[in-house]
Amino acid sequence: MPRAIFTACLCLCAALAFAQGQATYQPQIGQAGKDVVWVPTPDRLITRMLQMADTTEKDVVVDLGSGDGRIPIAAAKKFGARALGIEYDENLVRLSVRTAEREGVADRARFLRQDLFQTDLSEATVVTLYVSPAIMLALRPRLLGLRPGTRVVSHQFTLGDWEADEQAIVEHTPGYLWVVPAKADGLWRLRIGDDIYELQLQQEYQMLRGLAENQGKRSPVIAARLRGEEIRFAFIDRNGDPRSFNGRISGDAMEGASHTHGQPELAWSARRQ
Repeated sequence: MPRAIFTACLCLCAALAFAQGQATYQPQIGQAGKDVVWVPTPDRLITRMLQMADTTEKDVVVDLGSGDGRIPIAAAKKFGARALGIEYDENLVRLSVRTAEREGVADRARFLRQDLFQTDLSEATVVTLYVSPAIMLALRPRLLGLRPGTRVVSHQFTLGDWEADEQAIVEHTPGYLWVVPAKADGLWRLRIGDDIYELQLQQEYQMLRGLAENQGKRSPVIAARLRGEEIRFAFIDRNGDPRSFNGRISGDAMEGASHTHGQPELAWSARRQ
C-alpha cells in the first residue's frame, strides 16, 4: 500500500474512533470540573424548580453549570422556554448539544463552553443553579443585580442569608426559589387621598422595615416585603387604623391599592425623594 494512502487510512480511522468516543461519552457522577464536581439534578426536581419559577414560553432560562444539559432541555421541551446552558467541560457541552438535537429542542436550547462567572445574564428571566455553596455566595452580588422579578432557582444549596421566597422537597432533596427584589430603600413621599406620609424604608434583600410619618405622628412599618417589583407593607394611619398597602415599584415610583377594615379601597402612590 502506498505510504500516502496508508497515512490517510490511519487519519480516517483515528477520526472515526474519536467520533465514536464522542457519541458514546457518558459523564460519571462525581467527576471533577473546573469549579465543581458533576452530580445530576433529578428530573422530578428539575420540573419542580422550573414550576416554582413559573417558567413559560416567554422566559429565557440560563443554567449556570449545566452539566449534561438536562435543565435547559427540560425548560425548552416541557415549558417552551428559550434556554442557554453554560458549562466549562467541553465533553459535557458536546453531549448536551447532541441530547438537545435528539430531543428536538436544538432550536430552543443552546449550550456554550464558558466560565459561568463571565456569562452575560442580562437577558435571563430565570437563572438555574446546582453549584457549590462557595460559588453560590460568589454569584450572589451578580444575581441581586439582575432585573427585579428575575427568578433564581437552586438545587440543594442556598444563597446564604438571602432568605428563599419558596422551598420544595423532591426525592428528599431541596430546591429553592428567590425572586430578585426591586430597590425600595430610601425616603418616599406617599400620597393616599388627601393625606401625605413620609415613608422611610430600609431594605435587606426582600425584607423591609421603616417608619411612616404624618403631621408629626409616627408609626412603624410592619409586614413589609418585596417579591420582585411587587411590594406590600402596613402601618397605623393618622386615624389610628391599621392600613395595608399593596402595589408595584418602577424605579423611583410606586403605586397600588390600600385597605383598612370597613373602608373603601383607596389608590396610593409614592415617589422616592
